Amino acid sequence: MTRHFLNLSDAGGDAVAAMINDAIDRKAARAGKPRGMADADAPLAGHVLAMIFEKNSTRTRVSFDMAMRQLGGTSLILDGGTSQLGRGETVADTARVLSRMCDVIMIRTDDHAKIEEMAHHATVPVINGLTDLSHPCQIMADLLTVIEHGTALPGSQWAWLGDGNNVLHSIVEAAGLMKFDVRMGCPEGYDPDPAFAKAARALGATITLTRDPAEAARGADIVVTDTWISMGQAH
Repeated sequence: MTRHFLNLSDAGGDAVAAMINDAIDRKAARAGKPRGMADADAPLAGHVLAMIFEKNSTRTRVSFDMAMRQLGGTSLILDGGTSQLGRGETVADTARVLSRMCDVIMIRTDDHAKIEEMAHHATVPVINGLTDLSHPCQIMADLLTVIEHGTALPGSQWAWLGDGNNVLHSIVEAAGLMKFDVRMGCPEGYDPDPAFAKAARALGATITLTRDPAEAARGADIVVTDTWISMGQAH
Protein backbone atom coordinates (compact mmCIF):
# COMPACT_ATOMS: atom_id res chain seq x y z
CA MET A 1 0.00 0.00 0.00
CA THR A 2 1.30 3.46 -0.93
CA ARG A 3 2.15 5.58 2.11
CA HIS A 4 0.93 9.18 2.03
CA PHE A 5 1.53 12.22 4.27
CA LEU A 6 -1.82 13.98 4.41
CA ASN A 7 -1.72 14.51 8.18
CA LEU A 8 0.90 13.98 10.87
CA SER A 9 -0.95 10.90 12.09
CA ASP A 10 -0.22 9.22 8.74
CA ALA A 11 3.42 9.10 9.82
CA GLY A 12 3.03 8.54 13.57
CA GLY A 13 5.13 9.81 16.44
CA ASP A 14 8.19 7.64 15.84
CA ALA A 15 8.43 8.63 12.18
CA VAL A 16 7.90 12.32 12.99
CA ALA A 17 10.75 12.13 15.53
CA ALA A 18 12.96 10.32 13.02
CA MET A 19 12.31 12.94 10.33
CA ILE A 20 13.13 15.76 12.75
CA ASN A 21 16.35 14.07 13.87
CA ASP A 22 17.36 13.45 10.25
CA ALA A 23 16.70 17.12 9.46
CA ILE A 24 18.85 18.23 12.40
CA ASP A 25 21.71 15.98 11.28
CA ARG A 26 21.49 17.05 7.63
CA LYS A 27 21.31 20.73 8.55
CA ALA A 28 24.45 20.40 10.67
CA ALA A 29 26.28 18.50 7.92
CA ARG A 30 25.39 21.20 5.37
CA ALA A 31 26.88 24.05 7.39
CA GLY A 32 29.09 26.18 5.15
CA LYS A 33 28.14 24.38 1.93
CA PRO A 34 26.45 26.01 -1.09
CA ARG A 35 22.66 25.81 -0.72
CA GLY A 36 22.23 24.12 -4.09
CA MET A 37 24.75 21.33 -3.42
CA ALA A 38 23.28 17.87 -2.86
CA ASP A 39 23.97 15.99 0.36
CA ALA A 40 26.77 13.44 0.10
CA ASP A 41 24.40 10.45 0.24
CA ALA A 42 21.85 12.06 -2.16
CA PRO A 43 19.04 9.76 -0.98
CA LEU A 44 16.58 11.01 -3.62
CA ALA A 45 18.94 10.88 -6.60
CA GLY A 46 16.97 10.20 -9.75
CA HIS A 47 13.62 10.89 -8.09
CA VAL A 48 11.15 13.54 -9.25
CA LEU A 49 8.66 15.52 -7.14
CA ALA A 50 5.58 16.99 -8.85
CA MET A 51 4.31 20.09 -7.03
CA ILE A 52 0.72 21.22 -7.64
CA PHE A 53 -0.12 24.74 -6.47
CA GLU A 54 -3.76 25.79 -6.39
CA LYS A 55 -2.92 28.42 -3.77
CA ASN A 56 -0.08 30.94 -4.03
CA SER A 57 3.10 30.13 -2.18
CA THR A 58 6.58 31.43 -1.49
CA ARG A 59 7.97 29.39 1.43
CA THR A 60 6.34 26.07 0.54
CA ARG A 61 7.39 26.30 -3.09
CA VAL A 62 11.00 27.27 -2.39
CA SER A 63 11.48 24.92 0.56
CA PHE A 64 10.19 21.86 -1.30
CA ASP A 65 12.26 22.66 -4.38
CA MET A 66 15.42 23.25 -2.36
CA ALA A 67 14.83 20.12 -0.30
CA MET A 68 14.65 18.01 -3.45
CA ARG A 69 17.86 19.61 -4.78
CA GLN A 70 19.67 19.07 -1.50
CA LEU A 71 18.53 15.44 -1.33
CA GLY A 72 19.68 14.82 -4.89
CA GLY A 73 16.30 14.82 -6.64
CA THR A 74 14.49 17.22 -8.94
CA SER A 75 11.10 18.91 -8.88
CA LEU A 76 8.60 20.33 -11.33
CA ILE A 77 5.76 22.77 -10.74
CA LEU A 78 2.17 22.67 -11.97
CA ASP A 79 -0.56 25.23 -11.36
CA GLY A 80 -4.01 25.99 -12.69
CA GLY A 81 -2.62 28.07 -15.51
CA THR A 82 -0.12 25.50 -16.76
CA SER A 83 -1.85 22.13 -16.23
CA GLN A 84 -5.00 20.36 -17.29
CA LEU A 85 -6.32 20.57 -13.72
CA GLY A 86 -7.10 24.21 -14.46
CA ARG A 87 -9.12 23.15 -17.51
CA GLY A 88 -11.35 20.65 -15.75
CA GLU A 89 -9.33 17.42 -15.82
CA THR A 90 -10.36 15.25 -12.91
CA VAL A 91 -8.19 14.80 -9.86
CA ALA A 92 -8.23 11.05 -10.47
CA ASP A 93 -6.83 11.41 -13.99
CA THR A 94 -4.16 13.84 -12.83
CA ALA A 95 -3.15 11.46 -10.03
CA ARG A 96 -2.83 8.54 -12.45
CA VAL A 97 -0.81 10.52 -15.02
CA LEU A 98 1.60 11.98 -12.45
CA SER A 99 2.02 8.57 -10.83
CA ARG A 100 3.34 7.21 -14.14
CA MET A 101 5.82 10.07 -14.61
CA CYS A 102 6.89 11.16 -11.11
CA ASP A 103 7.91 9.54 -7.84
CA VAL A 104 5.98 11.71 -5.39
CA ILE A 105 3.25 14.37 -5.56
CA MET A 106 2.85 17.42 -3.34
CA ILE A 107 -0.35 19.44 -3.56
CA ARG A 108 -1.27 22.79 -1.99
CA THR A 109 -5.02 23.34 -2.17
CA ASP A 110 -7.91 24.87 -0.24
CA ASP A 111 -9.92 21.62 -0.37
CA HIS A 112 -8.78 18.71 1.80
CA ALA A 113 -11.19 16.38 0.00
CA LYS A 114 -9.18 16.97 -3.17
CA ILE A 115 -5.92 15.76 -1.65
CA GLU A 116 -7.69 12.71 -0.23
CA GLU A 117 -9.00 11.93 -3.72
CA MET A 118 -5.51 12.46 -5.14
CA ALA A 119 -4.07 9.99 -2.62
CA HIS A 120 -6.82 7.48 -3.35
CA HIS A 121 -5.96 7.33 -7.06
CA ALA A 122 -2.18 7.92 -6.94
CA THR A 123 0.23 5.00 -6.88
CA VAL A 124 3.05 7.19 -5.53
CA PRO A 125 3.16 9.04 -2.19
CA VAL A 126 1.10 12.24 -1.89
CA ILE A 127 2.21 15.02 0.48
CA ASN A 128 -0.03 17.71 1.95
CA GLY A 129 1.58 21.07 1.20
CA LEU A 130 -1.44 22.82 2.78
CA THR A 131 -5.19 22.30 2.81
CA ASP A 132 -8.11 23.99 4.53
CA LEU A 133 -8.05 21.21 7.15
CA SER A 134 -4.37 20.83 8.06
CA HIS A 135 -0.81 21.97 7.42
CA PRO A 136 1.48 19.13 8.58
CA CYS A 137 4.67 20.25 6.82
CA GLN A 138 4.58 23.67 8.49
CA ILE A 139 4.21 22.02 11.88
CA MET A 140 7.14 19.70 11.15
CA ALA A 141 9.24 22.83 10.60
CA ASP A 142 7.82 24.39 13.79
CA LEU A 143 8.69 21.30 15.84
CA LEU A 144 12.25 21.39 14.49
CA THR A 145 12.53 25.09 15.34
CA VAL A 146 11.32 24.55 18.91
CA ILE A 147 13.91 21.81 19.45
CA GLU A 148 16.67 23.93 17.91
CA HIS A 149 15.85 26.72 20.37
CA GLY A 150 16.32 24.40 23.32
CA THR A 151 12.83 23.21 24.28
CA ALA A 152 12.14 19.49 24.45
CA LEU A 153 8.76 18.57 22.98
CA PRO A 154 7.50 16.07 25.60
CA GLY A 155 5.85 17.91 28.46
CA SER A 156 6.15 21.35 26.88
CA GLN A 157 3.26 23.80 27.11
CA TRP A 158 2.00 25.41 23.91
CA ALA A 159 -0.48 28.26 23.52
CA TRP A 160 -2.44 29.06 20.38
CA LEU A 161 -3.96 32.53 19.92
CA GLY A 162 -6.33 32.85 16.99
CA ASP A 163 -9.05 31.05 15.10
CA GLY A 164 -9.32 27.28 14.93
CA ASN A 165 -7.68 26.88 11.54
CA ASN A 166 -5.61 24.29 9.66
CA VAL A 167 -2.39 25.20 11.47
CA LEU A 168 -3.98 24.70 14.89
CA HIS A 169 -5.36 21.33 13.79
CA SER A 170 -1.86 20.13 12.96
CA ILE A 171 -0.40 21.53 16.19
CA VAL A 172 -3.02 19.65 18.21
CA GLU A 173 -2.35 16.51 16.20
CA ALA A 174 1.38 16.90 16.90
CA ALA A 175 0.65 17.33 20.61
CA GLY A 176 -0.81 13.85 20.81
CA LEU A 177 2.03 12.28 18.85
CA MET A 178 4.91 14.12 20.55
CA LYS A 179 3.41 14.33 24.07
CA PHE A 180 3.00 18.05 24.69
CA ASP A 181 -0.02 20.11 25.79
CA VAL A 182 -1.91 22.88 24.01
CA ARG A 183 -4.09 25.67 25.40
CA MET A 184 -6.20 27.09 22.58
CA GLY A 185 -7.28 30.73 22.86
CA CYS A 186 -10.05 31.00 20.25
CA PRO A 187 -12.90 33.52 20.05
CA GLU A 188 -16.49 32.36 20.19
CA GLY A 189 -17.54 30.99 16.83
CA TYR A 190 -13.99 30.19 15.68
CA ASP A 191 -13.39 26.86 17.38
CA PRO A 192 -11.23 24.15 15.77
CA ASP A 193 -12.52 20.79 14.59
CA PRO A 194 -13.06 18.88 17.86
CA ALA A 195 -11.94 15.60 16.26
CA PHE A 196 -8.30 16.69 16.45
CA ALA A 197 -8.48 17.48 20.18
CA LYS A 198 -10.30 14.20 20.84
CA ALA A 199 -7.59 12.20 19.08
CA ALA A 200 -4.77 14.06 20.87
CA ARG A 201 -6.40 13.54 24.27
CA ALA A 202 -6.71 9.83 23.53
CA LEU A 203 -2.92 9.78 23.14
CA GLY A 204 -2.40 11.51 26.49
CA ALA A 205 -2.12 15.21 25.57
CA THR A 206 -3.94 17.86 27.57
CA ILE A 207 -5.88 20.06 25.15
CA THR A 208 -7.92 22.95 26.56
CA LEU A 209 -10.00 25.74 25.04
CA THR A 210 -10.44 29.24 26.43
CA ARG A 211 -11.86 32.53 25.15
CA ASP A 212 -9.18 34.51 27.02
CA PRO A 213 -5.88 34.85 25.10
CA ALA A 214 -4.01 35.92 28.25
CA GLU A 215 -5.17 32.76 30.01
CA ALA A 216 -4.08 30.64 27.06
CA ALA A 217 -0.61 32.21 26.99
CA ARG A 218 0.01 32.22 30.75
CA GLY A 219 2.97 29.98 31.61
CA ALA A 220 3.40 28.72 28.05
CA ASP A 221 6.77 27.63 26.71
CA ILE A 222 5.67 28.28 23.13
CA VAL A 223 3.12 30.83 21.87
CA VAL A 224 1.85 30.47 18.30
CA THR A 225 -0.48 32.70 16.33
CA ASP A 226 -1.39 33.17 12.69
CA THR A 227 -3.16 35.42 10.22
CA TRP A 228 -6.85 35.93 10.88
CA ILE A 229 -7.77 35.80 7.19
CA SER A 230 -6.13 33.02 5.18
CA MET A 231 -5.33 33.28 1.49
CA GLY A 232 -8.47 33.23 -0.65
CA GLN A 233 -10.85 33.98 2.23
CA ALA A 234 -13.13 36.99 2.06
CA HIS A 235 -12.65 39.79 4.55
